[in-house]
Parts: sequence; C-alpha cells; structure tokens
Amino acid sequence: MKLFLGSLFLIAVMIITVGISAMGIYLLLSSSFQKYAPPVRSSGRLKNAILAEISKYLEKAPSGQKIVDLGSGWGTLLIPLSKKFPQHEFVGIERAMTPYFISRFRARKTENLTFLKDDFFAYDLGDTNVVIMFLIGFMMPKVTKKCFEELPKGAKIYVSRFSLTGVEAETVVSLGSKMETYYIYNV
Repeated sequence: MKLFLGSLFLIAVMIITVGISAMGIYLLLSSSFQKYAPPVRSSGRLKNAILAEISKYLEKAPSGQKIVDLGSGWGTLLIPLSKKFPQHEFVGIERAMTPYFISRFRARKTENLTFLKDDFFAYDLGDTNVVIMFLIGFMMPKVTKKCFEELPKGAKIYVSRFSLTGVEAETVVSLGSKMETYYIYNV
C-alpha cells in the first residue's frame, strides 16, 4: 500500500511539473512572437541614467503627475519611481503576458502604481504628464504620432535608444553608444 501511495504521489508531482513547464513555455512564446517590441531589459547604466533624469523632473513637479510607461516590460523603471514618488500616479502598459504578470507581482504592495495588460495604442494619453518608452525602431513613427496627437501641451517624453520620428529632441544623452542613448522631448 505504501508503495502504491508513493507511486501516486510521484505521478502527481510529475503531472504538476509538466503542467507548470508547459505554462511557462506558453507564456514565453506568447510574449515573444508578436508584432510589438519584445520585452528586453535596458542596460543598468542606461536604466539608472533615465531614472535619475526622470527623478530630477518629478522632484520639482507638482503632486498628482501621471506617468505612463508604454511597453513597461518587467517594471524596472516604474517600480522604483513609484516608491520614490508616492505623490504621483504611475501606469505601466505591457502587452506581453510574462513581464506583465511579473511586474504586477513585484508591485503588488505599491498603491500608486497600476500595470495594465493591453495594447498601449488603445490607451488614451490625454491626461498624462510624462511618457516613458523603450521600444524598437519600426514602432517609432506610430508612437510619435500618438504622443503628439494625444498628450497635453507641456508633457514630457523620455525615450530610450530609438528617437521619435521627425521631431527634434530637447535633450539627447549618450552614455557612449547608440544603444545607451536616451532622448527627452517636450510636447
């Protein structure tokens, strides 16, 4: 009898393990094979430089600013910013399932931060003060149009690696290479 119960337990563990593995593979594939930017982490140096730049702005900004990260990925920018600036509202929009769930889990105790699993092109930026993005080149013409049609006058845009299309940046900061460059725009 003990041998039978031990075998049943082992089979149950194997079924659960296979199920979790299959779900993990599904989540990875569903977030990688899409027509949007894949979730890619920026370099630590670039991330820290952008965090410092946005922090300088938010330290002087009036309370109640709304900061939206288009393609928020793993939440590596919004989570530290939301903890440092509880007087502001932060929204991350991520289409890929895996980074969305991970960022939601990481931010579960942060009250001023919301992550949405959505297509950011469907999100209205009309009441947004700051936009952050780390996307890929082919998306920039459509994103540029969206930002300059929807954002209110005076809004700031922080773009990592790829510049907006047809618009001159107020500030361009290079940390040594194109892959470690960010751009700041005023609407």
